[in-house]
Amino acid sequence: MRLFLYECKKIIYSKINFLVLIVFCLISIWIYNGNVFTPAKRDYYDQGEIMSKKEVLKEIALTKQQWTGAMDESWWERLQQAYIESEMRSNEQLFDVEKMNQLYGPGWNLDYALNHQAYTMATDSEAKEGKKQLILRETPLPSIKEDIAKDVAWDIYMNYAETVLKNKPWNSEDGTYGVMYSGLSGEETPSPVYSSTKLSKAEILMLKEKMNSIDTFYYGDTKSWDGLLNALGVSGILLMIWVLLISTDIVNKERKNQMLEIQRTCVNGKSRLILSKIGAVLISCIIGFAVMIGGVSLYALLTGGIGDASVSVIEGIYMVSIFNYGQAYFIGVMCILLGAFATAMIGCLVSTFIKSTYRSLALTVIVLYIVPTLFNIFGNIKNLIPVNFMSISNVSVRNFTTMFFGKPYYLYQLLPMIWIPICVLIVFIVRFKYNSKSYPIV
Repeated sequence: MRLFLYECKKIIYSKINFLVLIVFCLISIWIYNGNVFTPAKRDYYDQGEIMSKKEVLKEIALTKQQWTGAMDESWWERLQQAYIESEMRSNEQLFDVEKMNQLYGPGWNLDYALNHQAYTMATDSEAKEGKKQLILRETPLPSIKEDIAKDVAWDIYMNYAETVLKNKPWNSEDGTYGVMYSGLSGEETPSPVYSSTKLSKAEILMLKEKMNSIDTFYYGDTKSWDGLLNALGVSGILLMIWVLLISTDIVNKERKNQMLEIQRTCVNGKSRLILSKIGAVLISCIIGFAVMIGGVSLYALLTGGIGDASVSVIEGIYMVSIFNYGQAYFIGVMCILLGAFATAMIGCLVSTFIKSTYRSLALTVIVLYIVPTLFNIFGNIKNLIPVNFMSISNVSVRNFTTMFFGKPYYLYQLLPMIWIPICVLIVFIVRFKYNSKSYPIV
């Protein structure tokens, strides 16, 4: 135990290790703050006075509370009505209402809100081809406080589109969820569900089954969840770098300083020594994980909360993940922790075989970073490399599956099955090599 504690003390009490860890933690918090800084999309006015950003965000939060709950039929009906009202208000702000009323009558506003494809911003000659022409105001009307609620409803409708959740597009045969229109042009274009990532048929069937098993989707104010997940994705890579700095010199540093010969002649100089070193590195991984991942998570919690964890993760627009935010967070941080252990074991292995600290670090970086980045030769196997799965952004419906020996797997389920045995095997290899009579000690 004393030997193990001594090895832990050498790592944790190292000024450079401590300094780098704190700097990386501060970088993660800085990235989180950058991600959650969401200024108002536009200026809003209340009785002629422009509202502050704080006032706007407060109104947005209050409005979102009105939509919290299960996305059932009544929820959809309310949202559709609010969406139409938002569209009509936006039309009044953007378009010359008097001229539009003269051309098409007062019903054009509702008609355009329901049927954008029938209108165009094109020239008169193109407008004669059966589409009605939109006439812009010289100066758009300003947004007022009451418009905040309409804009929130518009955002919710677009992000949790009825087309996606109600019609379940993941069951489509052609890999799309119907024909969408592009902006004001009215051009029709098929919108992909799975086809953009070239998933195998087996993976698609697995995802369809998972999506269909979700009985009810839920809406709530996610606040800064997206910012936290993005920050943790970067934190995972920073943690990986910190672990490499520790593990890649755990043995060769003492060989370089010619201390290994003295250590190995002691009573506990072989197996117990190398196992103590490995154990100290793993404990350091946990400490680094707690400081960096726990630090940024605690900071997010203490600075206003991280929102409703029951809400399904949205991938950009029009696609819902198989995970909600709570699941995404848990799976993501567990993958980061597993990746830290895997990286530590690889670093220990390289440190045992290569005498130079710098060469061992360089080799490990090349294997884990550069090769997967420059050469796309691994196929789905590249998802199993720590530099890829330690990024929490992989927790999504599109990117978190992989084929392995011809069978589809959810990556978060496959990773422990592969890396835990590999890490145990590495421990045996390192121990055997370190105890070998032919092992060079200088």
